[in-house]
Amino acid sequence: MKTILVSLAWKNIWRNKLRSGMILGAIAVGLFAGTFMTAFMSGWISRSVESDIRNHLSYIRIHHPDFDANNDINAFFMQEDVRSHIASVSEITGSSYRLELSGMLASAANAVGVAVKGVDVADEKGVFLLYQTIPDTCGSFFPDDGRMQIVISRKTAEKLKVRLRSKLVLTFQDTEGEIQNVAFRVGGIFKTSNTSFDEGCVLVRKSDILPYTGLPAGAAHEVSLMTSGFETCRSALPRLQTLLPGMDVQSWDVLQPELGLMFRWIDLMNGVILAIFLAALSFGIVNTMLMAVLERTRELGMLACIGMSRKRIFRMIMLETLFLTGLGSCIGILLGLVVTGYTARNGIDLTFMLEDQFEDFGFGSIVYPVMQLKTFAGIVTLVILTGLLSAIYPARKALKLEPLDSIRY
Repeated sequence: MKTILVSLAWKNIWRNKLRSGMILGAIAVGLFAGTFMTAFMSGWISRSVESDIRNHLSYIRIHHPDFDANNDINAFFMQEDVRSHIASVSEITGSSYRLELSGMLASAANAVGVAVKGVDVADEKGVFLLYQTIPDTCGSFFPDDGRMQIVISRKTAEKLKVRLRSKLVLTFQDTEGEIQNVAFRVGGIFKTSNTSFDEGCVLVRKSDILPYTGLPAGAAHEVSLMTSGFETCRSALPRLQTLLPGMDVQSWDVLQPELGLMFRWIDLMNGVILAIFLAALSFGIVNTMLMAVLERTRELGMLACIGMSRKRIFRMIMLETLFLTGLGSCIGILLGLVVTGYTARNGIDLTFMLEDQFEDFGFGSIVYPVMQLKTFAGIVTLVILTGLLSAIYPARKALKLEPLDSIRY
C-alpha cells in the first residue's frame, strides 16, 4: 500500500504541469537566491575581516597595560619576558615583536601624521601578508642590501607626492622626550583594501629605528600573534591571559570592535535573508497545495468511498508536498553550487558600482562568495521543514471533506 501511495502522490504532482512547474521554479530560484546571497554576504564580510587580520591586525596582540592609553614610548616590555610563555601555547603559529611610535613623516611637498611600526622582517613575513600587497613595480619589503628604508602606502605616497627611492624625514620623540629627525628612503609602496590603515601606517626596520628611540635592545611595544583561524584564536586567548597576567592580551575583535561587529552581522543578515525566503516559500506552498486539494474534491471523496483512510489521504498530500519541495530544492542546490563555485574561484568585481570607494569602509572591491557545509545543510533542512509544515493546512482541509458530499455533484 505504501508503494501505491508513493506512486499516486508522484503522479498527482504532474497532473497540472504548469502549476507544479511554477512552484518548482519558485522553490529552486528561492533556494538558489537565498543560498547565493548567504554565500555572498559571508564571503564579503569574512574576507574583509580576514584581510585586515592577515595584513596588519593579527588574531591576538599583546601590549604593556599602559600602552593603549596614549601610545607612550616608555610603555614597553622585554621580549624575553613573554617569549617562552607564547611558545608554550600550541595554537600560536607565528609571532612578530614590534616597536610602535607616533610621528610626523615629511617630504619636500607635504607632511602627514603616521603610526610607525618597527619590525623584524623575517618575523613580520611569518605573521602578516602585507609584503604581498607591494606590486613588483613599487619596490619590495625591505631588501637585504638596503638600510634606512621605509615602506609606505600608495595613499601616503600620493599625499606626500613621492615615489620609489624618494627621501622622507621621520620626526618623533624618544624616551627622554627629545625630538628625533631620521631620514629614510622609500623602499616599497603597498596597497590594501583598508584605506584607513593605508593612510596612517608606515613600516621601518626595528634595527634602523631602535638606536634613535632610547629603548634598550630587546624592547617591544607589542607582539602580534597568528593562529590557524578564529576557533584556535578563541581557545588560545584565555591561556595567554592566564600565562601573562601582567600584560594586556587582546583578540582581534577587541582591538577592532567594528570588525567584530561586522563579523557578527553575517549570522544576522543571513538569518534575515533566510526568514524572508522561507516566509515567501510557505505562502506559495500553502496556496498551491490548497488549490490542488480543492480542485480534487470529487477525487478525494471517491478515494474515501472506496476505502482509503483519512490517514492515508493525509500522507498522500504530505508526500506530494515533499516531492515538490525536494525536487525544487535539488534544482536550487545544483544551481547554487555551480554559481557559488564559479564566483568563489573568479570573484565578483564590484568596482563598476562605486569604483574603489568600498575600501574607504574596509571592504574589498572583489567578493569571493563562501558557503560553509554547515550553513548549506541548514538551509536545505529548513526548506524541507517549511514545505512540510506549510502542507499541514491543505492536508487537514482534505480530511474535513465528507465523502458523500464530495461526489454528489
